[in-house]
Amino acid sequence: MKRTFVCLFALIACVLALALSTPTAIRTVKASDLQEKCDDCNIRNNRQFEHCIAVTNDQRCYDQYNEGVVHCYRNFCEQ
Repeated sequence: MKRTFVCLFALIACVLALALSTPTAIRTVKASDLQEKCDDCNIRNNRQFEHCIAVTNDQRCYDQYNEGVVHCYRNFCEQ
């Protein structure tokens, strides 16, 4: 009887170890998705810049625009 429980426990442990060690499904990002995100980010950045220039016409608009370009390329365009 003990031998049956030991074998059963070993079998359950093996099945559990195999189930937990299998990699989860990884969703790959297509290049077109990345390009769309890059384009969307750049469009948003340009709109914010144009709005800032229309409202204030301040040097800070150019600084914000440059930061936005860096953000877009760092996070979306150079992936």
